[in-house]
Amino acid sequence: MIGASGGLVLFACGSEESVVPAPAAPTGGLSLGARFADGFQAPTVITAGTPQRAPYVLIGADGWPATEVPDQIELTVTSGDQVVFAGTVGRHGEPNAIPYYPLVFTPPATGDYSVRGTGLPGRHRLRVTDADRLGLIQVGDPMRPVESPTLADPHGVNPICTRSDGPCPLHQVTVAEAIDRPGPTAMLISTPRFCQTDVCGPALEVLIAAAGSLDPSWSVVHAEVYVAPEDNDFGLTPTVAAYDLSFEPSLVVADTDGIVTAILHFTMDTPEVSAALESAT
Repeated sequence: MIGASGGLVLFACGSEESVVPAPAAPTGGLSLGARFADGFQAPTVITAGTPQRAPYVLIGADGWPATEVPDQIELTVTSGDQVVFAGTVGRHGEPNAIPYYPLVFTPPATGDYSVRGTGLPGRHRLRVTDADRLGLIQVGDPMRPVESPTLADPHGVNPICTRSDGPCPLHQVTVAEAIDRPGPTAMLISTPRFCQTDVCGPALEVLIAAAGSLDPSWSVVHAEVYVAPEDNDFGLTPTVAAYDLSFEPSLVVADTDGIVTAILHFTMDTPEVSAALESAT
């Protein structure tokens, strides 16, 4: 994801503070790193009162995301003296992609929270806000209709898909048309060629593969991020604006009534995408 030129955010390790290290590190030299907008590196995407997803990576001693990591880690989320979450978070990630750990927890209130990993030094701080202070779509909201680019009508976006071997098959209908159809809808906003985060992964390829086994009633749409990046126009497309995104990739899934049932931001793999799609049926 391009930062300054496109007005979207490139995420790094997150904010970390030194505290007393926990014992028994899972492997030497690893620390916890955020791969989401935590309210410190960028305006938060975490809201109070509903389940929230916060993907983490493990950072090696060299400062880069590690690939040789355990299958699971133990995380604890606290707000002051209150333990909000304590449990195991499994490793995710496609082959040859940076592995990540999607923490899912429900913040009871707005404010600052701390995330600690068993055997990992320091803590990560994240900030929680009210959903009505964000423009991001939330689970339970109606999906937002938008005239996204299609093969028949690119709506001024060129190229309509930056997949390396040409436009993907998910540009047959607009998001608005998909919502009006009788079946569930899945929409992925991503830019395969221009993604610059270290964990964005092959989100589009994962969704294409998953779409192949869906019932024909489904509408699955891919929308690009930038208007004309090959001409150095990194203005944001109307689809990005409609969903008020400052990052990518983002997958939004809605049921037959057009109500959002699942959202995956920042990074995703086959199991997470499959579970998101299943939520709408």
